[in-house]
Amino acid sequence: MRFFYLLLASVGPGLLWLWFFYRQDRYEPEPVRKIIKVFLVGLILVLPAGLLEQIWRDQMMESIQTGDWVSFLGLAFLVIALIEEGLKTIALIRMTGNSHELNEPVDGPIYGITMGLGFASLENLLWASIFGFGVAILRAAVTTLAHASFSGWMGFYVSKYRLESNRDGLILWKGFLAALIAHGTYDFLLFLRTPFFSLLAFLLIGTLLVRLFQVIHIQVGRSPYKG
Repeated sequence: MRFFYLLLASVGPGLLWLWFFYRQDRYEPEPVRKIIKVFLVGLILVLPAGLLEQIWRDQMMESIQTGDWVSFLGLAFLVIALIEEGLKTIALIRMTGNSHELNEPVDGPIYGITMGLGFASLENLLWASIFGFGVAILRAAVTTLAHASFSGWMGFYVSKYRLESNRDGLILWKGFLAALIAHGTYDFLLFLRTPFFSLLAFLLIGTLLVRLFQVIHIQVGRSPYKG
């Protein structure tokens, strides 16, 4: 029964946010089967990401225990963000970059958000199974939306690549760098463990989400299926 409640607290918010964002695509919603597949792939990516990050586990723990912010700065960007956003970016491009189902500007952000929510859901469950419901609630409220925003912006650039840029690969690099910088900055601000920098981390995610939501509505209005 405890595992069921942990599952509900960890994965439930991701599914609720998925339903919310999926409903924003009003004119030609993506196939539910495709959305589920992208969500599950995002979830599965937690496993290789975790295995790769284990290589630097000792350095991470030492940085946290000693408060070595210089070391963690490098780890935040060149290990955690690079691995997690790198895996999500590769998977997102392979699954949607040449898909005929990505046929309106809003589709990229929707797929990106979906992958981020899948990733966050399993990550939340693993953390909650170790540290309990308090961590599950905190991560559900913040980390879930953080991953959605990182991958959502990557998805925005996938749409530009697919529909606007004549397949200019530089567009995809811009999206990956945007996700990596946002993720690394967020992790580093939380590492500093002061109310001020934690507030900055939450404001960063809030800003990314609000702007992403605005962009989604603009792109919905540009849908070729409108009307």
